[in-house]
Amino acid sequence: MIKNVAVVCGGYSGESVISIKSADFVLDNLDKNKYNAFKVIILLDSWYCEIEGDKYDIDKNDFSFVKDGKKVLFDIVYNIIHGDPGENGRLQAYFELLNIPNTSSNSTVSAMTFNKAYCNYIVKSLDVNVMPSVHLIKGEKIDYSAIIEKVGLPCFIKPNSGGSSIGMSKVAAEEDLLKAVEKAFAEDNEVLVEAFFEGRELTCGLIKTNGKMVVFPLCEIVSKKEFFDYEAKYSENLVEETIPAPIAEDIAEVIKSTSVYLYKKLNLAGVVRIDFIFNDNEYVFLEANTIPGMSAQSLIPQMARSYGWTNAELLDAVIEEV
Repeated sequence: MIKNVAVVCGGYSGESVISIKSADFVLDNLDKNKYNAFKVIILLDSWYCEIEGDKYDIDKNDFSFVKDGKKVLFDIVYNIIHGDPGENGRLQAYFELLNIPNTSSNSTVSAMTFNKAYCNYIVKSLDVNVMPSVHLIKGEKIDYSAIIEKVGLPCFIKPNSGGSSIGMSKVAAEEDLLKAVEKAFAEDNEVLVEAFFEGRELTCGLIKTNGKMVVFPLCEIVSKKEFFDYEAKYSENLVEETIPAPIAEDIAEVIKSTSVYLYKKLNLAGVVRIDFIFNDNEYVFLEANTIPGMSAQSLIPQMARSYGWTNAELLDAVIEEV
């Protein structure tokens, strides 16, 4: 039986455009013999299904729409919204209330991993290294001297809940902290100030399918800018992505096994990308991306192809595990 799949994209954040590109990739590569896929766009002012340029309003009571007098319901939601409300647990909770299976981690796990400070607290409790950091709440008094004493300089300032490095800054001087914090607060009501760790950025893609973990070849990310910011992430000439990462096999195995450990302990689901910084002596956890980019140029499809999967096989694995 062919399943109706809602490929949900858009969202309420600056990552909306990236999400829609990811959705187009999913729609182009889903096996049409197995899935009847629909593009569903969720924006602050409207939710609608787009078919050949026509828009059909989504009924939020049961997440359906009506076309030619017939109600269309969905068997599965392929959630590809980066940021709010698709990655932070809000949309997951909605689908859980409606009892509609979706491809992402559950609402509690999604909310926790999207909050960088809370995620770091849990990862640290699991004996995985994280960087020293300070968690700031909008409206509270900020002691910049105490921040520097704890994290040092240079340091990174980022919105506590967000992606694609939007609102993120690298600060090398105390006088630049205030401006960077204000920039991050423009994107979120919470800000994370994190110590700088010199090393190589590695990312691990993995998914549970048919009851076992599949770990893709690692990727090393080298930004031609000062750090891997929004511009570098989405400009091919500003970043080098090497798959598999040119590192010793024993180091690769440590990163992979740590990723599997975190995937299980954090109760993640679907395809996930976990980022680390590594140097000759140690490695530290950066973040868990529970809804990573899924365009043709995104890291997960690249890593899956290096593993030997086609784009369709990757998407099949994501949906069939729901």
